Amino acid sequence: MIRGLWTPTTVGWFLLASAFPVVVALGLEQGVPGLARLGLCLVVVGLWQTAFRVSLAVGFAPASAIGALAVSVIAPTDVALLQVLLAVSFGAVMAELIFGGWGRNFLSAGIAALSFLSLSVPGAVFEPAGPGLALAVLPGAVMLILTGILPVALALAYIAVLGALVLIPGQWVLLSPALGTIAFVLVFLVADPVASATTTMGRTVQGGMSAALLGLLATGTSVPQAAIFAALLAALFAPLIDHGVITLKMQLKRSRRGQS
Repeated sequence: MIRGLWTPTTVGWFLLASAFPVVVALGLEQGVPGLARLGLCLVVVGLWQTAFRVSLAVGFAPASAIGALAVSVIAPTDVALLQVLLAVSFGAVMAELIFGGWGRNFLSAGIAALSFLSLSVPGAVFEPAGPGLALAVLPGAVMLILTGILPVALALAYIAVLGALVLIPGQWVLLSPALGTIAFVLVFLVADPVASATTTMGRTVQGGMSAALLGLLATGTSVPQAAIFAALLAALFAPLIDHGVITLKMQLKRSRRGQS
């Protein structure tokens, strides 16, 4: 990406543009109630951003709307609206705003919100979304790849490990009904341009780890929840993975200089 042209705000607007087909799919799938819930989630995010803007001079970030969209798309429709709004608030405040806003956070607000919702409403059933959502995610994924916003190494590692998983007997039957949810989680949550690893090798490790954890956790819970918690765990380890990669590169450089 070109420095100066690509600011956090510009990247945020591209993220929102890439998510537009998902909003259309949400409207077709859930109708007016789904769009109304998304609208309320966006209002809550906007209110929190305004509060932090006034009190701490944290700038507005259009990309913060992705967290609200993630909750609207993946969260169960029968969960109380108050629980949904509390989850969105938790994700916006605890994962982004207290760190200075989007661009300074280490965790995706969508991942934090969905994890909070899953833990606070243990009886909630996260229904998987199939090929329809996957097709809606695809145009945005292409846009983000062409603009350099989506980390390609991370996405390829995730897809490669996921492809290996479906070769295991029984895994395809388990994962295939949730391909849409998995695609959304990969493109908009795991591959978050801020919260993902920064080195190419680190992104590869994080993507592979997230997919592997998905396969491991899916046997004990619903696939959407497994994808969420796999993304959460991999994101928490992203800084450590980057540190390990950089340390290894430095050691290799030193050893080469010593040999020469």
